[in-house]
Amino acid sequence: MNDMATNKQLQFITWLITTATDKCQTIEEVRELNKEIRKHSDGLIDELAEQNKGAE
Repeated sequence: MNDMATNKQLQFITWLITTATDKCQTIEEVRELNKEIRKHSDGLIDELAEQNKGAE
């Protein structure tokens, strides 16, 4: 079974992040939210990039 996120899962994550970002009132709040997201997704972006390179 594939460990990578499905399209539906990615759509949900995108919705979740944009909803949270919309509630931020300052750019500093957005930066803090981004810092938290990066902290919990360490390595995921690299894995997706590697998988996309292999699919080309």
